[in-house]
Amino acid sequence: MLGLEVSDEIRGRTFAFVQALVRVSLVAVLAIAPLLAAAIGEHTFAIGEAVLTYNGAAFTMLGGGIIATIVGILSYHQMKDRPGVSFWSDVANALRGELGSITSPSTGGTFIAFEGGEGSGKSTQGKLLKGWLEAEGKKVVLTREPGGSTLGTDLRKILLANETGAISPRAEALLYAADRAHHVYSVIKPALKRGEVVITDRYFDSSIAYQGAGRTLATNEVARISRWATESLYPTLTIILDQPADIGLKRKKNADRLESESIEFHNRVRQEYLQLASLDPERYLVVDARRPIDEIHLEIVMRVKELLGK
Repeated sequence: MLGLEVSDEIRGRTFAFVQALVRVSLVAVLAIAPLLAAAIGEHTFAIGEAVLTYNGAAFTMLGGGIIATIVGILSYHQMKDRPGVSFWSDVANALRGELGSITSPSTGGTFIAFEGGEGSGKSTQGKLLKGWLEAEGKKVVLTREPGGSTLGTDLRKILLANETGAISPRAEALLYAADRAHHVYSVIKPALKRGEVVITDRYFDSSIAYQGAGRTLATNEVARISRWATESLYPTLTIILDQPADIGLKRKKNADRLESESIEFHNRVRQEYLQLASLDPERYLVVDARRPIDEIHLEIVMRVKELLGK
């Protein structure tokens, strides 16, 4: 590891220092631990009818474990080497065998995504948030998926038009990924590099929910495609406007190709959104979309204020 991180000029000196430090630490532990264990001695505890006996070695190991835990927690908070990715998200992805696949490239701006089922008010809340941020002196780019770029506009027609008919679920996922890749390249990243706030109506969580859970594809595979397409660019904050699927669908008069899917499809989509939020609470805000528009906007503003350090 040091060989990868240290320059040639100081690599030899660094190796020598680290080796000496490790040796001194090991000698100190080997010398002190037996003395400490002997000084503690053996102790017996009675808990009800149970009698537990522990010797000095057990107490020494316990103390060492506590110290190691404290040092680990402090080190984690000092390093925070994966900004934008929560600890629990890393744990969940490690269990799925995807550790290292999520990184959040540093950007100068703030990236906010609105997610949720049909008719949940994403567009309305996105516009309200844009207005509030601009009143606070921020430069804001409001965009959407699919259709946030010139190429995306054409893909949106293909993906949502009823005339398109049935598309292979995998082809559908890849078309959304293509739209997203160009969207990030041409709209989102340039704005973030300028230090602006980007608000998008849908991002890759939509693919995980719709093409993954909705189409019953493996959600981790859909997520992996989107991470590759976006170069693992994660939103700073994802706001999920949640409500029962049937409520939102009733608001739609001229249903497009996805909106026309069964209620079971949309229920799976909703549950996947909630599952995503539960795995990474640091990055998500789940809002009850059945509440009045002004109340929802106020809750979102309060969270964004925290995000911006106001």
